[in-house]
Amino acid sequence: MSKKNKKDFFKDIVALSAAVVLIVNMLAGCSVVERITGQTPTGDFGSNIPRIGLITGEGGVTDPYYQKAWDGMQEAQRELQAGIGYVKIKSDKDYPSRLTELSEDNCEMIVTLGQNAVSAVADAAKKNPKITYICLDGSLDSPIPANVLGVSYKIEEAAFLAGILTGKMTKSKVVGFISGDNSEASQRYFYGFKSGLRTVDSSSELLKGLAGTFTDKARVEKIAVRMINSQADVVFNVAGTAGNSIIKVMNQYGKYAIGSDLDQNYLAPKRVMTSVIKYNDKVLLDIIKKFKDKQLVLGKNNIYGLAEEGVGLGETTKNMVSDELYEKIIQYQENIISGKIKVPADENTYFEYLDN
Repeated sequence: MSKKNKKDFFKDIVALSAAVVLIVNMLAGCSVVERITGQTPTGDFGSNIPRIGLITGEGGVTDPYYQKAWDGMQEAQRELQAGIGYVKIKSDKDYPSRLTELSEDNCEMIVTLGQNAVSAVADAAKKNPKITYICLDGSLDSPIPANVLGVSYKIEEAAFLAGILTGKMTKSKVVGFISGDNSEASQRYFYGFKSGLRTVDSSSELLKGLAGTFTDKARVEKIAVRMINSQADVVFNVAGTAGNSIIKVMNQYGKYAIGSDLDQNYLAPKRVMTSVIKYNDKVLLDIIKKFKDKQLVLGKNNIYGLAEEGVGLGETTKNMVSDELYEKIIQYQENIISGKIKVPADENTYFEYLDN
């Protein structure tokens, strides 16, 4: 296969032996490459194999926010022989054109992440009733198009557990929270975290930093340094790719960081004490399996929390804390799943939680 032909958006992996698959992967460097505008994707995907496209931000699938979804799609490729690929947007105004590109690429399923994509998806769904649209981390207002599924997360539940952990781990009694924006999604992280912290430690000071960016690492780094200078010894990062600089700073100063979107302990194995995760990989893989089996129910919003295993703390958490503390975290998790604890997701429910 020539190098020119290897730049296809989707790869044909139908009816290939394991040896041939291995050769293709070795030659191409990866099983699917980023789509380049103007190229026509090729490949015989077979009548029973779903062809799935993902829309990401400028950082592509290496951006922590999109990486889990891409992981799920790659697993679908391995398990189900799905054809997969992705395109990038530079801003929200690019959603309509990218949705059109993927529909013209004959995608049977198109996946987006975030609430900002929802409006464009709803419009595209009306024009393309035969395409299935999945809005991960986004919900739709009624009436929901019959070919769209919204998927939202009770991320406040996992953030609550991180707050419990922080309240037990802080020595200075000053902790920080840095988000890329002040959206409803960021508020869920903040009030879940704050509620967990206050549950075990009512005296600690919580510093809140609004970066106004998910990409400017220098700006986010300055906020983290200011918090450290204010005695913060734990900082929760909800700032996308820019948040990696928070982890770098906390590591340099010998303080603790909390990751988000995926288990970020690998960035600083001794300093990322936990990560608050949306399991887009598991959720999307399950959706793709149901889609292939013609069992996927559309036209609604699904909500995933701890009980549905849609959110949680990183697996490395247990390596960062004592067995006793980790067991306490598990107990709180069980109480949330059972309904004994209802975690606040905004300011109003936060004050209600305190009153109770």
